[in-house]
Amino acid sequence: MKMTLFVIATFAFLGMVDTLYLSIMRQSGPPPCNITSGCENVLTSKYSKIGFIPLPWIGLAYYLVVFSAAVIQLSGTANTFHLLFLPVTLALATSIVLTGIQAFVLQQYCDYCLGSGFLSAGIFFAVLIGRKKIIKLAIQP
Repeated sequence: MKMTLFVIATFAFLGMVDTLYLSIMRQSGPPPCNITSGCENVLTSKYSKIGFIPLPWIGLAYYLVVFSAAVIQLSGTANTFHLLFLPVTLALATSIVLTGIQAFVLQQYCDYCLGSGFLSAGIFFAVLIGRKKIIKLAIQP
């Protein structure tokens, strides 16, 4: 279980770095794409905000919550693992929708956005593995 939590914390930390970078770069101009083309168009599209809040800020808050919950669980000060399932499921669904928008609506991709989607998927599957381990431990005599 500790390895699963370490993976979750690591992926969440990388997600914080990614979304913080996007948040900072959004102020000075979109970052350059290194693998794909279209970062500027994706990050300045009408889909890049919810209301007046840029998506990288929302992503940063999400990754901070997940990172904090994993570190708190690892430290043994509180049982926070059970709180992760809903936010990571919503984040994965959001990532799938946003990737679909990049593919089918904008027809352009953002390296950093795709990276965040992969990190969200990794966290989701790590949480599933952790839940399976917890359930298995709970039903063993």
